[in-house]
Amino acid sequence: MGIDELREWQAFDRVNPIGDYRTDLNFAALMQQIAAWSGHCKEAPSLKDLLVIDPFPRTNEQRAIETAKADAERSQAYTESLIATLKRRAKK
Repeated sequence: MGIDELREWQAFDRVNPIGDYRTDLNFAALMQQIAAWSGHCKEAPSLKDLLVIDPFPRTNEQRAIETAKADAERSQAYTESLIATLKRRAKK
């Protein structure tokens, strides 16, 4: 293999790496179906449990920040919904 072909393969690997997330997800879905059809488990395992690696690894601190942010967004949405409901009722 010449240097030009090596560079082309390196460029291709950056765009569509071998064993990319979609392929891993497809195999996890296949394993999920096999587990469901086998009858050895009450419910099929989740795709996340069947993935070989976590495609989006995060530290515990990052997870805590994401959870806190999601909680704050849900709280804000609930507050806005409550305010809108109260305003509608006040107009009646």
